Amino acid sequence: MYIGQLAICCNTTPKAIRHYEQLGLLPEPKRLGKYRIYSEMDVRLVKMIRQAQAVGFSLAEIQELAHIKAQQQRFPLDVAKLLITKKWQKLDQQKQQIIQLQYDLLQLDQQLSELYQSEAQQSCSEFSQK
Repeated sequence: MYIGQLAICCNTTPKAIRHYEQLGLLPEPKRLGKYRIYSEMDVRLVKMIRQAQAVGFSLAEIQELAHIKAQQQRFPLDVAKLLITKKWQKLDQQKQQIIQLQYDLLQLDQQLSELYQSEAQQSCSEFSQK
């Protein structure tokens, strides 16, 4: 299949696919004249790259895996699992930060209500008396 077909199959653009090639995330494609020819393996690789990006992995992180794969001639599953574990830990940390922010917002809301609610009610009653 040609680059346009690959892009459609993977819900991306030909420009993104060329970028992945440039970064070494995809192997050099076979060519038919000046046209790049892609296989089902390329479809799986591009979909995996897109899925990894969708869950928060940067192209640099994915590139690290591709580099190790090229050196070892096998996919570094252990490294990938370590990166996934680190991503889980980062998400847990962010989740805790969000919970703390929610608590802080609730506290601020309560403090503002305590400080200014009587003042707001007083202003309303003065306005209605006029």
